[in-house]
Amino acid sequence: MGRDPTVEELRAGVRIWADEEILYREALALGLERGDPIIRRRLVQKMGFLIEEQGARAEPSDAELEAWIHAHADRFQRAPRIGFTHVFVSSSSRVVPEAELGRIERALDEGRPALELGEAFVLGQVLAPKTAADLDRQFGPKFGDTLFALADEGEGTQGEAGAQWHRLRSLYGWHLVHIDTLMPGRLAGVDEVRAQAREGLLEADRERARVEAMDELRDRYEVEVEVEVEVEVEP
Repeated sequence: MGRDPTVEELRAGVRIWADEEILYREALALGLERGDPIIRRRLVQKMGFLIEEQGARAEPSDAELEAWIHAHADRFQRAPRIGFTHVFVSSSSRVVPEAELGRIERALDEGRPALELGEAFVLGQVLAPKTAADLDRQFGPKFGDTLFALADEGEGTQGEAGAQWHRLRSLYGWHLVHIDTLMPGRLAGVDEVRAQAREGLLEADRERARVEAMDELRDRYEVEVEVEVEVEVEP
């Protein structure tokens, strides 16, 4: 309310709290919490939270996060990426612009800069390293896979330029492609996936705390399970 309560407001608040506490204790004395699935679910949930809090660790260090990343490398593996320069030639869906592609290939062989040839392309002529999935989304199905297949044949290594230009078809037309950079797959670093690694590590701690606490609690109880099984006997 943005102010201190009046004496009467304070007395009324205390009375309400006291009455609620009285009713709560009387309800427990009568066992009213038993048999109520909503109350049962809430108490189970609160016990789970309490167990997790008791088993929580301090904020994980970078060394702990790095160890977690290496232990779960499949979650944090970065796909290979490829960078390239291309010269774009538009075409209809049925006609391959052979004459224009041939003219550009001859110009490239003669040393003409790629940036002086071809048509403008919305993503530019020099593309930074991207994954096959990124390229497939931008250029159409199989474009990235085809480009990586060329790289696997030896057309470029990390930090080195390939020597050839290749014709590749996309959703937009034809591309004379030169592989500039091939970056192999790698494991992500801590700074790249800190939030995901932290949450994964803390969740593993919570799960471990739950398992250990339940094992300890089960040892305090003797559980008897009566199961009736009906067996049909064929005449």
